[in-house]
Formats: sequence, C-alpha cells, structure tokens
Amino acid sequence: MDLPFHLKALPPEALDVLRYFGTLDSPVAHAVEIGDGVGLSDRTFGKVIRRLVTKGYLQMDGDQAYRLSDSGQEAVEELLAFDEKIPAEKPVKKELAIETIKRQMVLVVPRTLASGKPATVIVGFQAGESQPILDAAADVVIRLSLVNAEPARPQESSIELDNSTAYRTFSITPGAFSKARIKVQAFQLGPNPDDIAVAGGMYVDVDISSAASADQALGAYRTDVTFTKESD
Repeated sequence: MDLPFHLKALPPEALDVLRYFGTLDSPVAHAVEIGDGVGLSDRTFGKVIRRLVTKGYLQMDGDQAYRLSDSGQEAVEELLAFDEKIPAEKPVKKELAIETIKRQMVLVVPRTLASGKPATVIVGFQAGESQPILDAAADVVIRLSLVNAEPARPQESSIELDNSTAYRTFSITPGAFSKARIKVQAFQLGPNPDDIAVAGGMYVDVDISSAASADQALGAYRTDVTFTKESD
C-alpha cells in the first residue's frame, strides 16, 4: 500500500500533526495542545500549521485553535490506514535547519528635498541571484522613520518577498530644516504572531532646500539585509 501522493508532498511533521488529530475525539485542538502532542518547536510548528491550512487540511477555529476540515479528515483516515498496513514506513521526523540569505536593500530618494514639498521615497530589494535562495516568499515589513520631515510617525508596508525584485513607495514632506534623516528597517515575520526578526536597515541624511525647484536628481543607497529560511 502506497501513501497517497498528496500526503507524500507534506513534510513528516505535518503528517504527525494529522496523526495527532486522528487520536482525538474532537476535530478541534488548540495550538498548545498540538505542539505538545506532536513535540514540535515553536518555529517548526508555525510552518507546519501554515502548510496544513494552506493545503486545506486545517481551518482556523477561534483564537489559536484549529479544526480538521473534511479533506483533512479524509487525509487522516488515509494516513491511519497506511500506518496500519505498513507501520515501518512511517516518515522519520526531523527538525529543520535554519539558513541565512543575504539580500541587498535599496533606498532611492531625491538628493535634495524641497522644504514643504512632498517627495517620493522608494525602498526595494534587488533580485536574489546567489545561493541559498528563498524557496518560499518571506513575510517582510518595511518601516520608514523620519527626522525633520513628515509624517512624524513611522510608516510601514508589508511585502511577500521571493527571489525577484520588489519595492514599495512612501511619501514624505521635509520641514524647514537644512537636512532630513531617513531611516529604513526591514523585519521578517515568523509563523507566530510575536515572531519578528530584524533583517537589517540603514539611514541617510538628505539636504533640504528652501527653493521651490530643488534638484530632483535621485540618489540610491544600498545595504545588505539578512533573512532566514528553514531547510532539510
């Protein structure tokens, strides 16, 4: 008896989560119960649960609770039948290793800002060309903070970063000062709500002119940022 192809495509940890649901009297389980029952680290648990939800085997059911879907129930039955026939062929569970990936973050801004006049700032990431690469999109938040310019509160924009070029634009308005400081930071979001890692950042000081027709030539500033991925 072969394991169905759609189950072969799942990592061993995901199969163990489905097996765990097969031991329950209810199709609903809390995240803590699942993690403890299967014995997964927080990082691996989050990735596995996201995979099962994406594939439609599990559904969110309230705060940190997950419900087995109809297709999930079918998968559990197929998996348990397979285990009963060929218990020796259960996949071996292993923790995933963490790899780091460097990407170049670019900040593009006018070399001279005009006081009181809105300007566009671009923050982006160049395409990933070297190994290792991001196998799946990373959830990234770009935060732009300003000194001597508006808005006073930091601006944030999210991006699903893969190996292609990606960018976001921001609008800023410099005040009546000689210079403005533009600070940009990149954060990588993990599978858990409080799992946030600083990937890197930079700041530049840009001249401000009182002339309405300030030089709008663009300057580009670069720095390396570091993201992580899990691998076998």
